[in-house]
Amino acid sequence: MMRQGYLKRVRARLAKDMARVIAAGLVASLSGQALAQAGGDAASAQQQQQPLRTQADGSWRYYPNIPKAPKGAPNVLLVLTDDVGFGASSTFGGPIPTPNFDMLARNGLKYTQFHTTAMCSPTRASLLTGRNHHAVGSGSISNVSVDEPGYTSVIPDSAATLGQVLKNNGYDTAWFGKNHNTPDWELGPMGPFTHWPSGMGFDYFYGFNAAGTDQANPPLLENHIGVRRDPNDPNYIFEKDMADHLLAWMSAQNGSNPDKPFFAYYAPGAMHGPQQAPKEWIDKFKGKFDMGWDVVREQILARQKKMGVVAPDTKLAPPLPGVPAWSSLSSDQKRLYARMMEVAAAQLAYTDDQFGRIIARLKDTGQLDNTLIIFIQGDNGAALHNLRGTNNVYSLFAGIEPSDEDMLKDIDRLGSEHVLSNYPVGWGYATNTPFPWGKTVASKLGGLRDGMVISWPKGIADKGGVRTQFSHVIDIAPTIYEAIGIAPPEKVNGVVQQPIDGVALNYTFKDAKAPTRHREQYFEMLGSRAYYKDGCLPRTDAGLGSRCEGNRSGHGERADPQPGGRAVGLCAIAGKRGAGLYV
Repeated sequence: MMRQGYLKRVRARLAKDMARVIAAGLVASLSGQALAQAGGDAASAQQQQQPLRTQADGSWRYYPNIPKAPKGAPNVLLVLTDDVGFGASSTFGGPIPTPNFDMLARNGLKYTQFHTTAMCSPTRASLLTGRNHHAVGSGSISNVSVDEPGYTSVIPDSAATLGQVLKNNGYDTAWFGKNHNTPDWELGPMGPFTHWPSGMGFDYFYGFNAAGTDQANPPLLENHIGVRRDPNDPNYIFEKDMADHLLAWMSAQNGSNPDKPFFAYYAPGAMHGPQQAPKEWIDKFKGKFDMGWDVVREQILARQKKMGVVAPDTKLAPPLPGVPAWSSLSSDQKRLYARMMEVAAAQLAYTDDQFGRIIARLKDTGQLDNTLIIFIQGDNGAALHNLRGTNNVYSLFAGIEPSDEDMLKDIDRLGSEHVLSNYPVGWGYATNTPFPWGKTVASKLGGLRDGMVISWPKGIADKGGVRTQFSHVIDIAPTIYEAIGIAPPEKVNGVVQQPIDGVALNYTFKDAKAPTRHREQYFEMLGSRAYYKDGCLPRTDAGLGSRCEGNRSGHGERADPQPGGRAVGLCAIAGKRGAGLYV
């Protein structure tokens, strides 16, 4: 009897609900037809056809409820370029015009003391998780992982990525460009895909799984599927294709889910080798670097001082051992090496041009005002791979170094799909001005320091401001969480999460003079080490010597070469108390 009574009540409730839903559906349908016939708003008609929700808060009783972002949460566009030195872009005093990056800085904040890990995969793992690179298995690039703690190349489930956290908080998520955070043994067509972008919380991926890519013929992936670039396009270049796909995704997202914010991670291949660009862009730089890298370094530093990017008394780092003075080169060498820099400059300038299309779209759709854009110009310092440059970036792995005579034969093809070129060390070193050394060297600011701009018109009032607080790539995730209004989750998919290592930078948005909150940070890469604390940088490297650099050390190796930076001399932790931190 009890069972029959229960079933009777359920049937009555279902009949009542069904009658109400059917009636509502008929009314909505007729209303939609009437609106359509009258030329009314199709979106309004579609909205009226949505099924009724029965909970007071608008949620479903039994259907799965979709996560909702906090009210007013911004869109997030995170940009990370590759192997770009601190002094490369015009935004930070460099010789390569980046007008869209400049515009972003004029409308946002320029961070002059931002640091990476000195190498690609580690920086990207820290960026995506907010944790130090060893804490997320990324002590070096994924291609050289070893079966040791901190070096497996496997981001653990206890360190959820920005993609996972934002997706669980009501965001549509997508990743475009470079992915260098998937273990080598999981890169096959059958995966597993746990550590691919889709497994890291990104609904859509279009790019490549590698350290670098051929811009003319990239090994493209769309989600898990290999795709071929358009074979009928003689002018194909990946940077444009990547921007095209982001713009298409943004249109689809805004059209399908206009009430949901998006998170897009945009990771171009520039300026990682091979350095390639459209010929018309390369030709724009003809003759622009004939003065050579020694003069260019001096010009960059002069502009940096004038712009306030570095302190007025900053000195230029000494010449890099082994790099010839430009004046000592033959006329053929100068002609060849200058052309290689023209190609590299064109690559970054063209990438900036494509980024400008994305900003234009955000303006056109009215989304720019509430879009948080974090643009990190470089995942480490500029690369110092090829002393004389190369016409084949992969030949070095085979122990083959092309001669100047061989490369001169390709001078007119440099930057094209026929040549996989990379510029000489002298140019890479110049774009790291004013700092010494470069990529892979975690004991030198040339490997660690990169330019960053944060723009959020709705959330940042100080347009064109400069921020000199110490910051690190692990600070980005907590900055995004705080801007959205969420806390880092304690658990994700049932897994207890590691603490966030970074410090949110939101405190700098309103106060240019706020004391630095990120007061200590370690650096380590391939044996080179440094430890930052309160303005000084004790460091050691087996090949470069050991010393403690304070704020009076000169040649750009100050920990905070900025106007108003504290001059504390050799740091306190260089003594007995901190000896173990840097030797």
